Amino acid sequence: MNQTYKTQGIILKRWDYKERDKMVRILTNDFGKITTRAISARKITSKLAGHLEPFIHSDLFIAHSKTIDIVAGSNTIESHALLRQSLPHNAIANYFAEIIDRFTEERHTDKELFMHVLHFYNWLNVHGANTLVLYAAIIQLFQILGFHVELYRCHSCKQLIGQEGNKFYYALWNVECMNCSSHEETTPLSANVIKILRFLSKQPFDAVAQLRVYDAEWKECDTLIRSILHYHLDKDLRSEPIFLSFLQA
Repeated sequence: MNQTYKTQGIILKRWDYKERDKMVRILTNDFGKITTRAISARKITSKLAGHLEPFIHSDLFIAHSKTIDIVAGSNTIESHALLRQSLPHNAIANYFAEIIDRFTEERHTDKELFMHVLHFYNWLNVHGANTLVLYAAIIQLFQILGFHVELYRCHSCKQLIGQEGNKFYYALWNVECMNCSSHEETTPLSANVIKILRFLSKQPFDAVAQLRVYDAEWKECDTLIRSILHYHLDKDLRSEPIFLSFLQA
């Protein structure tokens, strides 16, 4: 095995470790999500620490270790500074990063996932803090990870979804028609919100940013997305309270 390796990565999170080090969770292009250690990164004189801030896109030089691989060098490609300087942008970026972290396994390479996350952070860094675009990024993330959200046919009878009486079936990530009934948890889903979700699942972020929805549809869409996350995660997202405070501001 080579003693070192290089890759591009996006910093998802970091936290203090021992007296002077930091642990750094990185989504990489070549190795998937990895957890690394940055030695002496908490020292004021550390040149490495500034390249390991959350959401930075970097060229990384990493050394193998018997325990935790060590970040030996980093060269920033895109700092995504607005995602740390603006509170609304930071709330969205942190929420998205935690979702990625919670839904992915270590060392599972997925270049499409990496490019999707990079594209979202690039977009967010130069645009307004648009929550509808965030939800588009989340739905598209589910699809990339293999959790296909079926929005056209009933998961049970396979018939095309009609205009009324539909539900969302959390366990299978699918819609359910008015004629079918599941034993597990579902929630009512209006025809207009189904159309919005279809749009979010396929359209580029610029197109989603132009979409205008009524308050009632927005609330239903917001509740559904967060309910899907709660259903499939074993504990609450730590970043959600700050994210919700931004929504309510």
